[in-house]
Amino acid sequence: MAGVMTARGAPRSMGRGGRAALAAVCAILVASALLTGPSLDDFWTLYLSDSARGLPALVDARWIQDIHPPLFNAWATLLSMAGVGSVPIARLLSNLPALLVLLFTARLFRRRLPEQSAFYKIFLLLMLSAPATITAFGIYRGDFWQLAAFAIQMMLARHIIFVQQDYRSSRDGLLLLIAMLATIVSITLDYGGALFGGVVAMATVLAAIARGLRRWARSLFIALVIAVTTVVYAISWQALAWNATFDLYQNWIEMGDATASGILFGLIFSTLFHNPIALAGGYLGRENWDKSDSAFAVLTGATLVAALVAISQVDAQRRLITDSNTADIAVMVTALMAAAGAKIARRRLWMNVLAAVAVLSSGVALVAIGLHGGWHTAAKKIARTIRECPATRVYAASGWRLDDGARSSAARREEPVFKMGYRLIGGAHGFKPPVIHPDTPTIVTPNGCPVLLWIERVPARRTIKPVKLIKAVDLRGLDTARLSVVRTETGLILRADP
Repeated sequence: MAGVMTARGAPRSMGRGGRAALAAVCAILVASALLTGPSLDDFWTLYLSDSARGLPALVDARWIQDIHPPLFNAWATLLSMAGVGSVPIARLLSNLPALLVLLFTARLFRRRLPEQSAFYKIFLLLMLSAPATITAFGIYRGDFWQLAAFAIQMMLARHIIFVQQDYRSSRDGLLLLIAMLATIVSITLDYGGALFGGVVAMATVLAAIARGLRRWARSLFIALVIAVTTVVYAISWQALAWNATFDLYQNWIEMGDATASGILFGLIFSTLFHNPIALAGGYLGRENWDKSDSAFAVLTGATLVAALVAISQVDAQRRLITDSNTADIAVMVTALMAAAGAKIARRRLWMNVLAAVAVLSSGVALVAIGLHGGWHTAAKKIARTIRECPATRVYAASGWRLDDGARSSAARREEPVFKMGYRLIGGAHGFKPPVIHPDTPTIVTPNGCPVLLWIERVPARRTIKPVKLIKAVDLRGLDTARLSVVRTETGLILRADP
């Protein structure tokens, strides 16, 4: 049996230290949901779940234009109907059920295979403390749902490799139900995630067949077929809207700073080194490695390579790779790390250090990634200027206005989302800036107070020249004004002083 065994036949778990660390990491996730500043992704979900429009109109006019299948939009619409309008509260109420299901499912797997308990506990701790997970929990999108569902898929793959008996309804009924639902959700929640979920699901089915677990293989294959059919239907439904609202040459990904290889390397690197203690376990406990461990490592490694090759090929045709739609990579990497870390599960000192590093790394990720003001940063600066000079006029424009795609279909598609974001955040700080229309020049008459132009979604590395910025947005009447640009965490403010 894999792992160093205790007197009762199961590897010693992480104990109280591990439970305390897991609780601390979960608290950090909650903090990420509540404290992270709003972003365009948050406003997209609010836009796609505006229940005041009525469900039929919402589905026909907005869901159909989304670049994701409608599953998460349906859930967000239910929250909207329940009166949840605050982005931080919506994030928490949205992601908390997925977190609880993940924790409960890990417990089911541990009870079913007590000798693998150490792996499941370490995997859960590593996965939840990874930078990609901290980021996903702080966004009002389906990102954390995707990671949670995919994590259950990886736990199931471990189960299939190590279990000695096929599925039995009296013992595995609830586990099977959750596993099938997780497989379907993982594939139907995000088109990028569908690639990773589909590859892992197929590999798990083949592993079940190879081990003679026919009932597991049949059930998982049924889930895979349901998921793929749903994705094909969703694509066929949304395709006409995509053709009308997207440009073949322009999208947000192409406007960003990061390259596809940079995103993939950064995701793998940050995940591997957010807890090096787990990696060290592969060497320190190498004498405990057996054929089942090797089979799981081969399955996970092979599916990771296959998914990377596939998504890179798609990205070569049209930019697709983002931190969000490739975050499943972090789950696969942490599964390999947990397999290594489980080999030193009996070494209490090492396990305590592993748990402490998990808490530390998740805290660092929260500060570095999650604790930023988002759009609030610019709004606070603008509000201070208005208090100093009440006649200050504020205008807003979308980040598309600084790019060649300013008049593209994609830019027009996102214009109402930017308007919603500026209205909500500006209103929370006492002002409501009009959004400059891309086809209509805006003429300003000096009145002794500054004129401010607020633009969000501006890549940090882009060099901005005030004069070119004025021309890009077609803001007139500022020929004699003193122009300056103030960069914020997610955008900029152009200030024109008389």
